[in-house]
Amino acid sequence: MSQDDPLWRNTAARHAANAPRSVAVLPPELANQIAAGEVVERPASVVKELVENSLDAGARRIEVTIEGGGRDLIRVEDDGCGMRREDALRAVERHATSKISRVEDLFAIGTLGFRGEAVPSIGSVSRMEICTRPGDQLEGTRIYIEGGVMQEIEDVGMAAGTTILVEELFYNTPARLKFLKTPATETRHITEMLVRVGLSRPDVRIKFVKDGKLRLDLPQVDRLKDRILEVLGREVYDDLYPTFEYPAIHGVVARGYFSKPGHSQRSPNNMYTFVNGRYVSDRTIRAAITGAYKHLLERGRYPSVVLFIDVPFSMVDINVHPAKTEVRFHDTQPIYRAVYHAIADALAEAPWLEGQAARAYNLGERRTLSGGMPGEGIGGESGSGTGFDGTMLQPGRVKIEPLNARHRRFSEQDRLDPGELRSPFLPDSSRSQGGFSTPGLTPLSEPPRVDVGEVGGLLQEEGAHPGRDAYFSTLKVIGQFRRAYIVCEDASGMVIIDQHAAHERVGFERLKALFKREHKETQPLLFPLRMELDALRAAAMSEAMDFFAQAGFEIDHFGGNTYVLKEVPAVLQRAPHEKIIKDALDDLSNFGGSSRVEEAMESVLSRMACHSVVRGPTQLTIEECEGLLVQMDQIDFRANCPHGRPVYYRIPLMELEEAFDRR
Repeated sequence: MSQDDPLWRNTAARHAANAPRSVAVLPPELANQIAAGEVVERPASVVKELVENSLDAGARRIEVTIEGGGRDLIRVEDDGCGMRREDALRAVERHATSKISRVEDLFAIGTLGFRGEAVPSIGSVSRMEICTRPGDQLEGTRIYIEGGVMQEIEDVGMAAGTTILVEELFYNTPARLKFLKTPATETRHITEMLVRVGLSRPDVRIKFVKDGKLRLDLPQVDRLKDRILEVLGREVYDDLYPTFEYPAIHGVVARGYFSKPGHSQRSPNNMYTFVNGRYVSDRTIRAAITGAYKHLLERGRYPSVVLFIDVPFSMVDINVHPAKTEVRFHDTQPIYRAVYHAIADALAEAPWLEGQAARAYNLGERRTLSGGMPGEGIGGESGSGTGFDGTMLQPGRVKIEPLNARHRRFSEQDRLDPGELRSPFLPDSSRSQGGFSTPGLTPLSEPPRVDVGEVGGLLQEEGAHPGRDAYFSTLKVIGQFRRAYIVCEDASGMVIIDQHAAHERVGFERLKALFKREHKETQPLLFPLRMELDALRAAAMSEAMDFFAQAGFEIDHFGGNTYVLKEVPAVLQRAPHEKIIKDALDDLSNFGGSSRVEEAMESVLSRMACHSVVRGPTQLTIEECEGLLVQMDQIDFRANCPHGRPVYYRIPLMELEEAFDRR
């Protein structure tokens, strides 16, 4: 084997790695870079650590400025208590902190930061400048660090507080630099982090400036719901109601706001939960929230919730994740119970009915004030006294008064003609001719029927493969049952086909192919729709304009977080446009892509297909049954109708023989 062979080099490298090596202490700069790999994942991590330090310093005003998505520049300025020179010099050393001093302090952490890792870790992978002055001194201190090495220390004139400047993040760690996303994506992560901070501290003014433009300006407010209005927008604000607050159980109290069942979205992005003022993502809390909404929301839909859980320090460990976004509870039962009842019992009161006679929703087992509730055993056992028992919670419960007593609510022709479509499945007197009407226009008096013979030719043109995995066309048709089911046999059993579901799937695929090939028209709105987006969706919209344009939506930026919808795809004239767009934005933010527009179009087409094919009991000839089976082999998803229902049911011969004691 030649030494130039890659296999030889890899083998040699493995032998070298297995060779004994002497143990050495890592240089400080390398140790700091390793620590930075845990603490500083991206620019948003830097902003989070610095903003949390500002809050711990008692700041009432924080301004964040970035350039190039945070890669080129991050500047965090606050009016907190500042640091003396000796404290500032210690702060750039690893594990230097003023927030804990004993082991016992780890179990009573009341600050956002405490490890003393953030500042030195950030300094080790950037060029960092710290300017700080306490209020009782005339001059401040300026420290300049490059790659973890202190370069300059001098006096500086400045206002009381601290300003930290981070430039060229990851300039000395190219392996980390290449994993950063586009500036727009990194900006969105920073915006999301500042939104969380803004909700947790409405008493602090937060400004966010990106590339010289103001992106977020949250003034100080006295009421949480006023901050919710600024951050999440009017739509969420109008649909939020205060939770119930119960006397502390094991010291755990949950309070905040929840949305009515009619308000939901496709992602859990608007579920903001805070433990002792710290944003966390916890499975127990999320399970309690979704449990409270069980049977009230469609599957895959999520409510908007802003919830604060106060937990005794001894019951929670926040030192389990480098970013401190996950926590560990000593006992999850009190957590689940407090969150569940705060929302579930408030939902039962149906406060959104306002002037109407209030009525409790039938929550089934979810609201059993004298017994257990779903979720028993989550995180622990259920037992008397401290189990999931609503009775002990009912007396003395206190309803949170709305933080804003007044709930103000602001309300702020083409025809598709695929030609003459005749159905061989209906008598001549029942066959109709004509075209489909675009949703939103006056429908035809009789929906047109889809001819499976015509579908076959069209699907072949669109690239279908008639002989591919042929199964249905190989079945032997025996006859019909109740003029609704086609009874067939295969080599080892009996197959029963729902002729409506099968015909509906064929018609649906025919319409999809038709729209894809011939009908891509858009429809201007008579009255343009003005959409006020929250900060996160507005950040996503700035990146998604091309996506919506390709889908047939004409959207213009009106200013700030407001956009105007002027034109929509013709097939979606009467669809809930704003909901579709917001759901798509949520998908784009979370997953980098969205099929929401396509799903909406397919939903309309599935309804059109449902009304255009065989619906009630209809007599079919053997030849018509066989023709339908042939077409089923030429389409995708032929085992289910567009609504997800099965098309066929198979009974194996062995099962039949066992039923008749022949085995």
